[in-house]
Amino acid sequence: MADENYETINTLSPIAAFVHISLGLMALFLVSRAKGREWNERLAGYTISWVLIFLGFQYLFVSILEYRVTTRATGVYNNYGDEVFYTFLTYAQRSFECGYTIGLSVLPLIYPYPLIQRKSAARILGIIVLILGMVMIPFDIFTEFSYRNVRNLPWMIGYVVWTAIYLRFLFGEMLNGEKESRNVSSVAALLLMAWNGKFYMFWLIQLSGQANIYRGRFMVEDFVEQTKISGMAEVVLEALLVGSFLALFLGEMWRAFNKGSSGLTYLTGGMFGLGVIWFLLTLVYMDNITSCVESSCDLLSVAWINFYVITFQIMLYIGVPLLVMYVMLNYNIVDTDTGWGLVIGRTTGLLLILVTSSTLIELIQLILPVPEMITSAVFAAGVVAFIGWEEKIMKQLISKTKNVTESVRLVMSIPSYELSEGDYRFYSLTMMILCVYAFVISFLFEVMGIHQ
Repeated sequence: MADENYETINTLSPIAAFVHISLGLMALFLVSRAKGREWNERLAGYTISWVLIFLGFQYLFVSILEYRVTTRATGVYNNYGDEVFYTFLTYAQRSFECGYTIGLSVLPLIYPYPLIQRKSAARILGIIVLILGMVMIPFDIFTEFSYRNVRNLPWMIGYVVWTAIYLRFLFGEMLNGEKESRNVSSVAALLLMAWNGKFYMFWLIQLSGQANIYRGRFMVEDFVEQTKISGMAEVVLEALLVGSFLALFLGEMWRAFNKGSSGLTYLTGGMFGLGVIWFLLTLVYMDNITSCVESSCDLLSVAWINFYVITFQIMLYIGVPLLVMYVMLNYNIVDTDTGWGLVIGRTTGLLLILVTSSTLIELIQLILPVPEMITSAVFAAGVVAFIGWEEKIMKQLISKTKNVTESVRLVMSIPSYELSEGDYRFYSLTMMILCVYAFVISFLFEVMGIHQ
């Protein structure tokens, strides 16, 4: 297969960088105006906003690296080439990946059910963010990223906590008749799908043990050789991934059987089907995938690459912002009711619509030999149609917002605190400091030539 077939990988990263940074900044503005929200909801809003910004900067550096050297790996983070590996670009990209992981380790502790129930929660979480960032980022660079999966272990907090919350409130709804529990279980499921859906589609590969086949290939292709501890951490994360997805899928099937289907039913069912297709695709291209271990590396087939792009990368670059902003808008985390909040909220909706349309058109052009004139006409027609529905969609989201914290209080008692604006500013400031720290430490390590 020609090298050009790999050009579709990471092609969407420049669009993703713009979208995530823009949405993160707009979400910060909307959260800062939501002064009537519960304390954990506002903290969740700030956390999600900064996680989107971290992701945006990560994709920005991925995009810049793509211009510097053509990647030959099948992942987002692998094999940038020796000439740019020990540079500010790679250090910064990995540092913002650390920031993203830290944000995801904090979010499950406060939303949708607050595990940390203290008036000083904002300051406690801010200090945790700073400590983790100041340790994880230099550690990752010093060890030349050979402990990548150990660094990702905080990610397992989301798998464990959100899955437990989902099951608790699912059982409450199904067995105890707690109707309001559905709001809580839905948010937990949506957050799991948003941040981990890109991995859930490989659930059957993980469950069947075929992940070892890919792991062996990536060990050969990857510029970074992972340590044994990192390999063990990867196995632990994969086990949690499979258990978490099966809990969601079986839970939604149980609920659909008794109460009818919902959007989550179709979402988890679609992810289940993708997992089966990925399993079968792996069987078909087994010789190609295992070539690196058995002989010399054969480039992955056109069909494999194309399916990877339209599944994994759509979920990675489009699915995450769509699901996250749906949670923020539909579950009353941000203020989009009046004034500038309404304007920014509608701008957010339009941005998501335009980016989704343009990204889908870009994918069609990458995979199918369709003339640009045709795709441009389809894009224009799609934009007009979406804009016509944008106002109705936003009104429906805003008018039917749900308050998750109130739903929790109808089931169990949780304390209500009045945090000062200074507490929220302190927490957001720690995230900003972590963002600046990622830039500065990456620049200093390149200047010092620590790995030269």
